[in-house]
Amino acid sequence: MTKRKNGVEGIDDGALKKRITSEKSDGRPWSELPMDLLGDISRKLNLVDHLAFGGVCRSWRMSALASERDVIASQPPLVVLPSISADKVLSLYNIFEENTYHIELPTFASKECCGLSSGYLVFQDRKGQDELWLINPITRDELKFPTPPTNISHATITSPTTPSDSSIVALSKDFVRLLFYRPSDDKWTIYKTPEPKCFYADIIVFKGQVYVLTCNGKIWNLRLQSDASLTLFAVCDNPVRCSTILRRFSFQYRPNVFLVASDDELLMVNFRVFTRPKIFKVDLQTRKGVVTNTLGDKALFIADMSRALISNPTKWGGHNNCIYALDYYLDPIYVLSLEGKILQTLKDTGR
Repeated sequence: MTKRKNGVEGIDDGALKKRITSEKSDGRPWSELPMDLLGDISRKLNLVDHLAFGGVCRSWRMSALASERDVIASQPPLVVLPSISADKVLSLYNIFEENTYHIELPTFASKECCGLSSGYLVFQDRKGQDELWLINPITRDELKFPTPPTNISHATITSPTTPSDSSIVALSKDFVRLLFYRPSDDKWTIYKTPEPKCFYADIIVFKGQVYVLTCNGKIWNLRLQSDASLTLFAVCDNPVRCSTILRRFSFQYRPNVFLVASDDELLMVNFRVFTRPKIFKVDLQTRKGVVTNTLGDKALFIADMSRALISNPTKWGGHNNCIYALDYYLDPIYVLSLEGKILQTLKDTGR
């Protein structure tokens, strides 16, 4: 019997190397696998494995790029969990499978996340000195905009399909100013609230238009042409109010009305955890928000920095026609019926 080496009983190093070399010479290189086979493989991978798959070689990278849209669309919603122990690690948490994926990014130790837009995380410098930095944690694409004149609480880019040519729209941290910056501008433009005793609440891009919500339930259209304007677009049937709540031992205005969109509809949602929400479907023709009592096969995901309307979450073991509340100050994640009752609680390892 030959000596045991490399963990293989009965085969010495020389024989093992010869066997491996022979096996390699008999087959095709992995880089020459058929593209249709590579496509089938890449579409079955989870998000992180798909990223690794695209880094193997040129042919695998081309296959990964071709299937990227399908793979991302097939993924369940992921909760963004910035690490508290490292300044370069971002964690993405799958609430349905209770899996956490770790992605290394350029350092953001001196920055705070102030928004999520079209897959880009929006970071601002805590001291308000550096540029506004946007990074897509999946594709690693980066965008930069000039330093805003004030700290912001929420920001969105206006052209998801061509982000490098996009404008950016943001709300100030005190929610009394609307800011935007266009590629042709040399500085940010600021709009104060359009009505007295009123706060801004949310902004969204829907079908190429920028809509801005104020706390009284009015929706405004922000036009970003050379002659920019903010005009009233829609009003909900029953005006709603936002709340000023106690947060971290200080009173701070916090909107509880949001704009949410899917491919085919725009909603305004008045939501507080454990209370019955009001959901308004905005009719773009009549320009009115009408109360609706169902989300059909969709579910509404509400987090501090972003909202999403997801179709058929039952394919991941989730619920339809309900609200997933992912508030930073709540533990665990609550799944709520449209009557405000708890349907399920989900673990959140990032809290």
